[in-house]
Amino acid sequence: MILQSIELNNFMCYAGSNKFDFTEGINVIIGDNGYGKSKLYDAFYWVMYDQCFDTSIKKFRNTNLLKRLIISDKAIQETEEGIITSSVTLTFHNKEKDSVYILERRYSVRKYDDKIIGEQESEEIIWEKEMSYLNAKEIKDNQQIERIKKSILPDNIKPYMWFQGEQVESIIDFNKNDTLTQAINVLSNITRFDNIISIAESIKESTTKEHNKKQRDLSGDKGKSENLELERQNLLQRIKAIELQDLQIKDNLATAEEKAENLLNKLEDAQKIREIESRRKTIEGNLKDVQEEYDEEQKNLHKKMFTNKWVLKGTENLFEQYSLQYNQFEQKKLQKQAQIQVKLDNENELIKELHARLPIDVPEPIHVQHMLDNERCLVCDREAPTGSVAWLKMKELIDRSNMKIKTLEDEEISTHNFSADFKRLYQNGLGLSHTIKNIDDDIASTYRRLRKLDKRRKTLTEDLNKTEAEKNSLIVDAALNVSQATNLLNEYNAQNELRIRSSNEVVSNASIIARRKEDLAKIEADLSKLVIGEIPAYLLEKVKVVEEFHQLAHSTRKRVFSGLVQVLENEANKHYQEMTQGNMSSRGIIRLKELSNGKNYMPELVDENGNVLLQLNTGNIILIKLATIMAIISARQGARDTDLYTLITDAPMSVFGEDYTIGFCKTVSKVYRQSIIMSKEFYKNTTLREQLLSNGDIKLGKVYLITPSIAESARSNRNSLSTNIEKLN
Repeated sequence: MILQSIELNNFMCYAGSNKFDFTEGINVIIGDNGYGKSKLYDAFYWVMYDQCFDTSIKKFRNTNLLKRLIISDKAIQETEEGIITSSVTLTFHNKEKDSVYILERRYSVRKYDDKIIGEQESEEIIWEKEMSYLNAKEIKDNQQIERIKKSILPDNIKPYMWFQGEQVESIIDFNKNDTLTQAINVLSNITRFDNIISIAESIKESTTKEHNKKQRDLSGDKGKSENLELERQNLLQRIKAIELQDLQIKDNLATAEEKAENLLNKLEDAQKIREIESRRKTIEGNLKDVQEEYDEEQKNLHKKMFTNKWVLKGTENLFEQYSLQYNQFEQKKLQKQAQIQVKLDNENELIKELHARLPIDVPEPIHVQHMLDNERCLVCDREAPTGSVAWLKMKELIDRSNMKIKTLEDEEISTHNFSADFKRLYQNGLGLSHTIKNIDDDIASTYRRLRKLDKRRKTLTEDLNKTEAEKNSLIVDAALNVSQATNLLNEYNAQNELRIRSSNEVVSNASIIARRKEDLAKIEADLSKLVIGEIPAYLLEKVKVVEEFHQLAHSTRKRVFSGLVQVLENEANKHYQEMTQGNMSSRGIIRLKELSNGKNYMPELVDENGNVLLQLNTGNIILIKLATIMAIISARQGARDTDLYTLITDAPMSVFGEDYTIGFCKTVSKVYRQSIIMSKEFYKNTTLREQLLSNGDIKLGKVYLITPSIAESARSNRNSLSTNIEKLN
């Protein structure tokens, strides 16, 4: 859906009739502060949503609250009495359907006796034109109007396609879980997984109640069961309370981590602090890796009983015994085969002899059968009574056609032949025998590795503590004035102490929860012992399946969410690298770091080795957020959002340098099929403007320069204010 034009009539500072035409590529409206860029953005927004941005309260307000503020002051001043109407018209071209949508919004006031009376509501008019048939119709059905607006800009991607520069901070606030979740929802409907988790929780609760009730019903001691059930409920409530407390502590921990990180970024002169912090991060990362490796080895101790065949330790003699019995079996089988072969050889010789007397089917079987039926040889004309030697010889001529030479494969050596199975068992045992011999060495090697990892873990922990202490010492000695150093250090120490205290509380709570769950398991075991008879198999299976479903729902949601965050990070880096190509400073790589509560993410810049680059300035932060906004759209594989919808943004580049401005324009022109950017950066800097107009890497649409038209003597009010629009290409 391409925006072809916007027409403004007496809208705010756009007195009279005004029009901007747009094409594909990046369309730029250039103007200094106060020249009407934001009012132009308001015009787009007003048509679609009946709202404009009120700068006094920093919020969007409806027309019925703004009223006469919608109307040009000049139009009101020049009208003595009567109706004054403000209108804005957007024309969209749907190239896929070759149709045009014209959206117009009007608002009128009546002026008489120097009084201005505004209508309560604005008027919305929507037309649809089918270009193939050259016909048009006005759309009046509210549902159809909403469908058209959604096709122009769906609600879920609106925040990332239409925004003002000052909104960037709130659109992407990684420290607020809801903004990241909203972004992830644009990539994928993650709420489906939340719904599944809710269902899993409900089913688990219901199934647990059903199982517990059945246990009590089958109890041999009702009183004891009731007491144990009360204990269980109390334990569950205490566990739940601790888990809720743990969530709050983790949120506090995440906040402390974020604030401590931001404080470090403010230590502009503390180069050594950055170096030490980088070293601390490396040690912390190494410690995390070693800890994970150690934990994995601990878990694998049980798995190796089967994966490394430790369970077969001490079974060497079993294979030797089987080998002896298998050898005996094979010898007996060979002997029997030899006996059968002798028998087959004798039978085959007789068949060969029969075949040598006359060729098969000579005489033809029907003639031989005729002689047998008449009990007379028609060749020698002698009698051959049934059963006589002569009669049997004739019968052999028929029987021999069914005889064939037999081989050993045609005969069953035994009634039940397990030879192939015995052989497979022998071959399996042969392969395992080598593994069994190495089990002792494998066990010893595993425990040596565990001891080595434990030693490494303790060493890294000591190094981490020393580095942390060294960093804190250098913060005091940094080249800052006493007040700044003291306040900064105190705040940093306070956040760091909160981080350490929260971390310790998380560990402590984990230990308490683990003990409570052990107590819970014991109570459940005691309840099971009181059961007389058997709990129905279907109910036991139901409990098992529901528990697996519950775990799967949680793990799947976390895995999918983490995967989508990674997609967002990759796409953001692609755009970030493109936007910063023109600047020679160290730009780093964007990493979305998960905080301790597992919900919030904090953007940070790292080098190629993963070391954090400190002292992010406002320009870096805005670039990261703009890159992330682009990533939200470009990461929607198959959605074609960058083709279907237009990016409209006001002053997104106001806080970063000129090199980044050109890089931003290049990137936007590549990412979006069409964009409309309001910018002041190209107003006074004519060299930068020339780069915009001549750079072949920028897919440029229309470029306009807007300036206010007002006499110097009349600048004390807006009664004669209008806006000049000049095409630059």
